[in-house]
Amino acid sequence: MRLLGRRDYSRQELLRKLTGKGFPGGEAESVLAKFEHLGLLDDRKLAERLVRHYSREKLWGPQKVFQKLVQRGIPADFARDLIGGEEDSGKAMEGLRKVLRQKMKGQNIHSFSPREKRRMANYLRQRGYGWNDIWEAMQEIGGSVEEW
Repeated sequence: MRLLGRRDYSRQELLRKLTGKGFPGGEAESVLAKFEHLGLLDDRKLAERLVRHYSREKLWGPQKVFQKLVQRGIPADFARDLIGGEEDSGKAMEGLRKVLRQKMKGQNIHSFSPREKRRMANYLRQRGYGWNDIWEAMQEIGGSVEEW
């Protein structure tokens, strides 16, 4: 209970914590089942909250969000479905455009050297955006792909 009072955990994270502290696996499982029944532990709500936080507030791309969800113990299939919904709704591209605008700081894309454009594209890639989306966003603002 003390752990859940500090922050939300996935079922897998809590199971690891409890077994790591010496609780038998069966006992830990029964406690987690009780927590789920009481609504204190819900991987679906946690994952939805994390997707919103990472993609809309931190402006991370789908690939980085997926990686973080799996790291936090959210099942990969479920994480993929949630992130697919973000991509289908266009929110992922919206986030990419916002990061790109912030990174450009109001400058025109034509004032950037090819090296700076490559660095910007690599930065976006590290934030979890796919090359195709980066290419599309750069094209929208007038950047020539041949230059980077």
